[in-house]
Amino acid sequence: MIVILAFLTTISFKAEDILIGLFYGINIQSVVFSAVEGEYILSGNGRQIAAIRKGTMFHIEWTSSGLAVRDTLQSYGIYNNLEFKGISGVNVFQVKPVFPSLPPKESDDVLSISLFNDALRLINQLSLEKYVPGTVEAEGGTSSPLEYYKAQAVIARTFAIKNFHRHSHEGFNLCDGVHCQTFNGKSRMNAQIYAATQSTKDEILVDRNGEPVITAYHANCGGITSRASVEWNRELPYLVPVKDPFCNNSSHRNWSKNLSIMEWNAYLENKGYFAGSGNLYSQTESGRQKYLDRENKKLLLTEMRGNLKLMSSFFYVESGSDSVTIHGHGYGHGLGLCQDGAMEMAGMGYTYVDILMFYFRNLLLAKYSIK
Repeated sequence: MIVILAFLTTISFKAEDILIGLFYGINIQSVVFSAVEGEYILSGNGRQIAAIRKGTMFHIEWTSSGLAVRDTLQSYGIYNNLEFKGISGVNVFQVKPVFPSLPPKESDDVLSISLFNDALRLINQLSLEKYVPGTVEAEGGTSSPLEYYKAQAVIARTFAIKNFHRHSHEGFNLCDGVHCQTFNGKSRMNAQIYAATQSTKDEILVDRNGEPVITAYHANCGGITSRASVEWNRELPYLVPVKDPFCNNSSHRNWSKNLSIMEWNAYLENKGYFAGSGNLYSQTESGRQKYLDRENKKLLLTEMRGNLKLMSSFFYVESGSDSVTIHGHGYGHGLGLCQDGAMEMAGMGYTYVDILMFYFRNLLLAKYSIK
């Protein structure tokens, strides 16, 4: 049984819209913009240059002189910055990179394009509650239970507010990649995602001081979540180990990887251990640990995860005569909400509040208000 001790309170937040950097980190040279729903006004350098109806397409290309703009009939000139602003009740656009060629993204409301380092910078301005469904779908899949989507919506919303200024030095709030939260654009695949977002509108997780928290999540914890000090070298009272029986049947629960003894010894020698030391680290399973060598504390398991491309840092090593086997559990950093476990909980009838309070300890559910 899960006992819930959460109280709904209210905190203030200073912004209503959020700015998302689209196709972040990619050197975009040209795109095609099209109006999917509603009507748009196109402005260049602050001056209106065209009205755009549904289905109309515009091509924008970086040139050494600026942004070259044209539709299928004419050229509109060259500008330093462009804004496609929706003026209808519902406004949805699609933007597709042409060079390099990438899948398109649909989103709501406003798209701004400017020059940055010999490429295009694309920024989507939309309300926070329109942003949340897109990242819930990208991070939570398209066929999950409703209560899971509610939990993921609260997490996504909390993350956005907690990290609202992460990219402020670049002119937007969050990027659309894993550096922030994956945002593939407007959610289109499951109406329950919008229902989940609407039913949890404005809800976020806060600590006892009313501060939004770090709502970490991962694919599978392997049976027990991790501690913040193990993964990030800092203590957070709400990111502590939680024994999780709900993810046991997932395909990510257990995994293994084999290395030859030569590969293993070469890796350890590269990390400062003496030749032939591989056999010293044959271990029995003892739960989540921070270091491979627990006496000298030289090699972090989180570092090994990245170096050896392992699914998680929750593993132990079994040494044989000519090889070692790394036996592991889970997928991801293991902090906070386990997505496989949360989905199972939702399928068993637990509510989103049950789910959130199971994985995040000593927190409150709050409603934020715009000021």
